[in-house]
This record gives sequence, C-alpha cells and structure tokens, in this order.
Amino acid sequence: MIAKHIPMRSARRSSFQELVAYITHAKDKTVRVGEVRVTNCHQQEAQDAVLEVLATQLQNKRACSDKTYHLLISFDAGDHPTVDTLRSIEDELCEALGFGEHQRVSAVHADTDNLHLHVAINKIHPKRFTIHNPYGDYQDLGAACKRLELVHGLVPTNHEAIARGAHSAAMDMEHAAGMESLLGWIRRQCLEDLRGAENWQALHRALGQSGLMLREQGNGFVVSDREGRAVKASSIARDLSKAQLVKRLGPFEADGKQQVQAAREMRAIRAYKPRPMSAMEGRGGTEDLYQRYQTEQDRNRQARIQIRHALRQQKKDQLSQAKEKARARRGLIRGLECDSLSRRVLYHQAGAGLREDLQAIHGQHRAQRELLLSPIKPLAWFDWLAERAAMNDRQALAALRRRRHRAQRKANCLLGTIRQGRGEAGVEEAGFEGASEMFPGLKIDGVTRRGTIIYADGESAIRDSGNRLEVSEGIKQQGLEIALAMAIKRFGRHVVIEGNAAFRDRVLHVACALKLDIAFTDRTEALTQSVAPGEEQAQKQAAAPQEPASLDPDPGLEAARRYIAEREMRRRQIAGIPRHVLGEAKPHAEMIYAGWRRVDGQFLLLASSATDEVAVIPVDAAAIARIAQVRRGDVITLNGRVLSRSRGLAR
Repeated sequence: MIAKHIPMRSARRSSFQELVAYITHAKDKTVRVGEVRVTNCHQQEAQDAVLEVLATQLQNKRACSDKTYHLLISFDAGDHPTVDTLRSIEDELCEALGFGEHQRVSAVHADTDNLHLHVAINKIHPKRFTIHNPYGDYQDLGAACKRLELVHGLVPTNHEAIARGAHSAAMDMEHAAGMESLLGWIRRQCLEDLRGAENWQALHRALGQSGLMLREQGNGFVVSDREGRAVKASSIARDLSKAQLVKRLGPFEADGKQQVQAAREMRAIRAYKPRPMSAMEGRGGTEDLYQRYQTEQDRNRQARIQIRHALRQQKKDQLSQAKEKARARRGLIRGLECDSLSRRVLYHQAGAGLREDLQAIHGQHRAQRELLLSPIKPLAWFDWLAERAAMNDRQALAALRRRRHRAQRKANCLLGTIRQGRGEAGVEEAGFEGASEMFPGLKIDGVTRRGTIIYADGESAIRDSGNRLEVSEGIKQQGLEIALAMAIKRFGRHVVIEGNAAFRDRVLHVACALKLDIAFTDRTEALTQSVAPGEEQAQKQAAAPQEPASLDPDPGLEAARRYIAEREMRRRQIAGIPRHVLGEAKPHAEMIYAGWRRVDGQFLLLASSATDEVAVIPVDAAAIARIAQVRRGDVITLNGRVLSRSRGLAR
C-alpha cells in the first residue's frame, strides 16, 4: 500500500470543488468510481458537502497557502480490500496526518490494475477555522502504511526512499510513462566511461562519443544532448558533481570552440533517443508500434497547430466584424436628433450588445477548440497503447501485457491454460502469457496500462488479463454466464475456479443449470471436482455437448436463470427450500404443478419432481392462462390438460 500527498503547483489554482468533481466523475465508465464517502460534514451527498466545505474555507481569510489536501491511497495489484477495510484505512491515515476532525470526501477508483482511493480533505478546521499543514507527512504516511499492512494483511510495500531528487523523478517517469529517460540512459550506458576519465579532455571525449556535452551552469555542471535535453551532472552520480570532479581532475577546462564544433560533427558511437522501456529491457515487438505512435503523434501535432491557427484567425475576424458593427451602430446614434439622456441610453444598449457578441464569440471559440482538439490530443505511450487496445488492436494489447509480471489479485476469477491457436503468433516466444483475443459484442469499459480489458455488462464487470477472468463482487446472473462462455471459448473444458465459497457455488450451480460440458478445478481449496455429483454421468449420456451460454440470451431463459440463482442463494441461507433447476418446455410431458412466477416481465412455470427438485420452465402468457385454475400438486401438461387432481382446497 502506498499513500502520498499530491500537491498543487499553484495555490491560486487549488479548488476543492474541482477536485471532488474529478474524483467522482465516471468519465463514461461503469466501473471507474466505487463508493463515494462524505466524512465530518452535515451533508451526505458529495456535491452538497462541497458547498459546506467552501463555506468553511471562506471563514479563514488569512491563509495564503493551499486550503485543500489531496491524499492518494493505492494498493498492490494483489490486494482487494473490502469496503469496511477501505474506510478503516482512510480514517487511520487521516488521523495520522492530523485531519481526523476535518471535512473530507473520498472516492474509490477501480479502473486500473491497482485499486486506489482519492481523498479530498479540507485543511481548514470546521470549528476553529485554522489551517493545518502537516509537516513531514511522507514519514507519517509511511509509518502508518507499515502498521496498516500488518493489521489488515496487505501485501508489504517498501516505504523507504530508494533514490532522491532527479534520479527518483527519472525512475518514476520510466515506470509510469514506460519511456527511457535521459538520466537513466546516461547512468546505464555512459557512467563507467565517465568515471574512468583521467582528465578533462578524456571526459569531454567520452561525452562526445555518446552525443553529450558538459558545460557550467550556476554553481554546478549540466550534461546535455544535441537536442537540448539536459540533466545535472550530480544527478547522474554524486562523484560527477562539480566539487568532486574539480577535486579529482583539477580546475575545470571547457571544451574549445573548435573541439566543440568537431564533437558536433563527429559521428557519435551512441546517442540518446526516447524509446520504450520494453525495447531497452530486451522485450522486442514494440519497434513497429512505437514508430506508428511517433508518426501519429507528429501528425496530430501538426493538425493541432493548423486547427489552432484557423480558429484563432476565425475568432479574430469575428471580433473585428462585431466591433465594426458596434462602431457603425454608435455612428448612427451620433447622427440622431435626440436629447442627451436618450442618446446615453442608446450608447449603453450598443455597448451591452457588443459585450454580449464578444462573450458569444469567445464561448463559441472555446467550444469549437474543445470539439476539434479532443480527438487529436497528445497521448503518452501507455495511454496510446491502451486506446489502441480498446479499438481491438491485438498488437497493442500484447505490448501492454508484456510488461513485468504483477501480483495476482485476490478476487473471484476463472483461470485456465489457453488453448493452442488462441494466442497471437510469436507472443509466447516474447514472454507474454495470455491471449490477445477480444470478445466482440461486449462493451469495453476500458483498458489498463498493463493490458487488462474491463468489460461492462450493466453493473457487472469482467476483467480480462489473458489467462485470467476476474468478475466483480456483485456480478449478475447474465454476467456470470458471459464469463463462463468466455472461459470455455478460451480455456476449453478444464477451468480453474478461484475465489470465495459463495462464488464457487454460484459458478457450479450456473454450470449445472446450463448443462455445460465443463470440469472445474478449485484452486482455492486445492481439490478437483466436477460440475456436480451425478452431472458428469448425465453429460456423458447426452448425444452431444451443449454450446456455451450465448452472449445474447433469450429473455425467458435469462429470467429463469436469474430466478434459479436467487433461489439457490436463498437455499443456502434457509433450510427446506428445494433445489431449482432449468427445465425444458415439452408440450406433452407430464409434470407436477408447483406454481408460477413473473420475473422481469417473463412468465416462469414451476414443476416439482420426485427428486425434490423444482424445474423452472419459461412459458408464454397463454400457457399461464390455461392453468389458471390448477392447484399445486396437480399433474398437468403444458397444453393445459389436467391429468389428475390432488386433494385439498383450490386456490
């Protein structure tokens, strides 16, 4: 678990309202925002709490610093804490920072590989109206995270500084953006040569062979490449600082002008070029993608320049026309023969009309700029790959999934070995485990930076990471059937179940109800079991295995399956409820009438059997009308014929 403060670079631009709008905005995604919680406010809705917080901040007129504290709490990919655990962690971290009594709004985000929590905190105390700026908050957060990881059984995370300053920023950039930094490239490719230089000329020569130059700036040295990118020499290594180099090599000797010109003309042995970290780490397959990325970004950059220029010229022309129109109107007013009061009123109306025209022009310009520039906005490397993957680009999806192995999430999921022919050619040789195949007909809610595709089906979500299909906690019956169909198509007949007992039971019962030809391995309890006792023999006697659940099920079957799942869940809680299974609508088959139900507008007939099971059969309204006078326990057929009546009073 990592907890960090995200500061605003300018206190003037800080806004509690905009921060809450960002953390609670779904961005047209189903699974982005989870629970939104309001703490220490009289209002319970986030938007109402914002007004209360703004009113509290206005009570402090003296504070000039940022009045809003943005706390980010991110969890390891293998952690999936419950709602109660998230609340407890939020409360304890805010208490450790001294914000226990302060107003705050938090929101859980689940649209990435790492579950994370955003907390917007009002730094103004709601009663004393004083500002609280925690000193050394990174140390308090690190100590609190260590303790909470032990208390809640979370994956331990390093909370000590590995690097500082520019080196730390370069490491963060390489990890987050996936691009090799100039500082990292110099440390990996040139550091030994720079340390081995015995004089200033040898140092300049070693730098020139790498397309680099050393110059004085301020009180230190700066190393720059031919395109102007520069880093501090002391950031590369402490023994390359100005004080250490002067101590080792003597007074600084700048490279002469002729030598500088020769170094520029000399063909460098190697030179820094931004490239994906995967290529640097020896994981190929991204060169063509990166070339496409650069080409597209360059094309979009030129398009943005042209669009801005055209919109700027259009805005300038419209402003000139509006001002010319207002000038002509004032000339007409000047020529009127009227008293001074009437002329003043007319001038005021002309000025008001001009201001309205100018505001309309500026508003139209902003709207057009947003409309035309949003499709070609600049994207980082990983963001571009995720966008392409969401557009069914298998090569981009495979590049995302080639990243370093991450911890497996503790979640309800279906796993298996991908059948031959389901993966992309050459993927296995590149070290990528998992197919890049997508499932058409499903809504892609998003693609994470590690290549996890998030499918949305109503409020249910399925996370596809290749050889692993994770389902959300509150997944509906239809979503579970879709997940099973995806697992069968990708893994074949043998599927591994991982998750809690309730999820495993639901999967088994759904597979039984659909009579799927599938065998499950329960990895959670390290045992192998078939679909259900007695089901395997029944499947062997079937003429042919049935197809997986359709991605577009019949409404009657969908209602029947949902009703069966609900009854099965209730049966585990209340003893005496018989087992419900999906039945077949055979017009002349005899059955014992057990009632009927209406689920989602669909009619379901209930028929009991001698094995204490209730068959749920989707029927039409006419069938229900034919058996309207039938009592429970009567032997009937679907055509409405009553074969025998049971004793007792009619309903």
